[in-house]
Amino acid sequence: MLLALGIQITFFGCGLCLLQAIERALEPGGRNMPGLLFYLFNAVIMLGIGLIAGGIVARLPGAAFLLLTSLFLIGPLNLFYYHTLLYRDSPLPYRVLLHLAPAIAGFACEIAFQSLDTAVKQKLIASLLADPAHSPLAFPLTLASLHITAYAVLIVRVVIADIDIGRSRREFRFIMVVAIAIILVIAMLLGGFLIRMPGVYIAGSVLNVGIHILLYMGIRVYPEFFSALKREIRKKRYEKSMLARLDTGVIADRLMEMMREEKLYRDSEISLASVAERMKLSPHQLSQLLNERMQTGFWDFVNRFRVEEAGELVRKTPDVSVISVCYRVGFNTKSSFNAAFKKMTGATPREFKSGNADRRER
Repeated sequence: MLLALGIQITFFGCGLCLLQAIERALEPGGRNMPGLLFYLFNAVIMLGIGLIAGGIVARLPGAAFLLLTSLFLIGPLNLFYYHTLLYRDSPLPYRVLLHLAPAIAGFACEIAFQSLDTAVKQKLIASLLADPAHSPLAFPLTLASLHITAYAVLIVRVVIADIDIGRSRREFRFIMVVAIAIILVIAMLLGGFLIRMPGVYIAGSVLNVGIHILLYMGIRVYPEFFSALKREIRKKRYEKSMLARLDTGVIADRLMEMMREEKLYRDSEISLASVAERMKLSPHQLSQLLNERMQTGFWDFVNRFRVEEAGELVRKTPDVSVISVCYRVGFNTKSSFNAAFKKMTGATPREFKSGNADRRER
């Protein structure tokens, strides 16, 4: 009874991960590919676990296709997803192909296995289920489990380097609990499978689903917690880069964060010097960063955020006056607002507003 319930919970976790993958796929810009793949392959893992526990794979060995590949992928994807969450505009600082090499090898093994006759595959699966410790199929599964554990430890090390533990004890405890839970899940899944204790095996799967549910709920119920964590990690990494050398990627990420989250552009008195001072840079360094890395000047950079918010305000609140939008987003004259808006959208604010009104009427 409990085993059947655990299998149903595992399939529920598979569906939840698929929904998360779809949500990432629908995000504008398509910049969260690691997140999409992370949830997609988590869904494959949960599906495979449920099918093995339910006896489906014993009859249909092809049903477990991509399970081994997914196990080798999930560690690197977790690391890439962590980076993407914090630095959406920064490329991955890792040798991606090197991290994906074990998954590619695992995929080749799966292709070789699936090319065997069905009777041979069923015999191999039967030997794995009857005596896992002596089955040749147990070896790659054990390697995959160790691979996931290694990445869990690696991510903890990255986080420890990224945050000030004394300043972020709550966030650090949260990450440690999640990492320990992941390692416990792997131990229960592998250990329960190898010693032929389905209860332990499926309990590990249920715990894995529980982790995903808590993360899913937590991000929505306590978004400020995760926002604070991201700000702290970005701040620590920025401080470190300033002490060591000018890391333009980290500095650019910090600049984008201040604009998007602190909305510095709303200050009508903003200047190159004031922003450079906040970032502990010289005005020349900030100007060079904008010109060379972002291919833009300071005022075009600031006005891009102002015009973007102005467009959102006009779309969401059609009754708002153009002049109130002008001052709200940081412009101090209507003429400069009109000029910047037309430069970046091809229309004046009033034309933009009228065009939106016409579209709503249709």
